[in-house]
Amino acid sequence: MIFRGIIFNAILVGLLAGLVLTIVQQLSVAPIIFAAEAYEVADEPAVVHEHEHEHGEAVIGHHHDEEAWAPEDGTERTLYSLLSNVLAGVGFSAVLMAVMTQLSAQGVAQLNLLKGAIWGVGGFLALFVIPGLGLPPEIPGAEAAAIENRQTWWLLATVCSAMALLVLFYGPFVSKFIAPLLLALPFILGAPHADAPMFSHPDPVALAALNSLHEEFLWASGAANLVFWLVLGVAAAWAVKRIVSASASVALEARA
Repeated sequence: MIFRGIIFNAILVGLLAGLVLTIVQQLSVAPIIFAAEAYEVADEPAVVHEHEHEHGEAVIGHHHDEEAWAPEDGTERTLYSLLSNVLAGVGFSAVLMAVMTQLSAQGVAQLNLLKGAIWGVGGFLALFVIPGLGLPPEIPGAEAAAIENRQTWWLLATVCSAMALLVLFYGPFVSKFIAPLLLALPFILGAPHADAPMFSHPDPVALAALNSLHEEFLWASGAANLVFWLVLGVAAAWAVKRIVSASASVALEARA
């Protein structure tokens, strides 16, 4: 019953959080991305010209694959963003609710809407802020290390951050010293970065604009993710409280 309740409510919570995130992104994050992409489009003819020469791709640090598929701008792109956000919301909420349910059933964590918001802030710290210190969000046109290396480091950073926060708030006192070690581990290993400037646009004006857009993108994406995690935490706490209460009622009725 508890497992079914977690899955069902995780879908609902993920739908809500994903929808809210998509709305916030369309209002604040998407315009920045479109502005950055405009500089990529302006630079594309030079890229095509270079491809006409032998070894042209080796000369250019950043190029586009003309055959790569991407959703069309407008409704199609927004719908794919919504789908991605909802799927992420369902996955994160399922994990969050499973941990909440376990701790609540053990009497370790008592849940209400305020504490749900605190859990949301914890998720925001573990999955955005702390990993972002090593690998900040990037706008189109930014040079980056191989995606496999970045994904591996991000996964390590998020797992270590989440474990550190759980140990810090809910672990025994003698184990709390592990939290700083967990937080430090990904940064001791080092985040992967490209051996090149973040932007290599030849136009100084465009370069300044891209750096400005990147700074705006950091704040906008941070605000959007904070809203996402607050909605996720509050809604998950409300759902888990209902699940635990219903499970306790069923258990009492079974004993009667």
